[in-house]
Amino acid sequence: MKKLFCLFLPLLLSAQMLQVGDFTKPIALVSQHEKKILLFEDGVLAITWDKETTRLANKYFEKFGMKSDTQMLVDVSQVPSGILNLFVLPRMRDYKHEILLSYDEVYNLALPYEENAVTILHLKDGKIEQIDFAQNEEELKALLR
Repeated sequence: MKKLFCLFLPLLLSAQMLQVGDFTKPIALVSQHEKKILLFEDGVLAITWDKETTRLANKYFEKFGMKSDTQMLVDVSQVPSGILNLFVLPRMRDYKHEILLSYDEVYNLALPYEENAVTILHLKDGKIEQIDFAQNEEELKALLR
């Protein structure tokens, strides 16, 4: 495993975080219900990184619903497959809103990130127009309504 990590380390270090004005790469992801879905080129992308930010976003979307121009992406690249399949995915399948799962660590490293926050990307024609971060439900509500 260490050899594999060392092989990809230069690639990981060269990955730059997306910024306002950058274009997102069109990518197809799988939802918690194993449905293949393309990321929107126009709309809002809410990105969660860990258990707490995912819980915050899920609670928000359960309470207020998900608009048709909004998608939720969860970085699951660091979750061991056993834990993901036995515990995480079964819980995610209970949610009505679509949750897109990103297993690609290199892709996830390019996404804007802030500690303990849900990343909100506003996209127009695949271009990032605005990047925001929400650390609680009030901030999330202000950014998504």
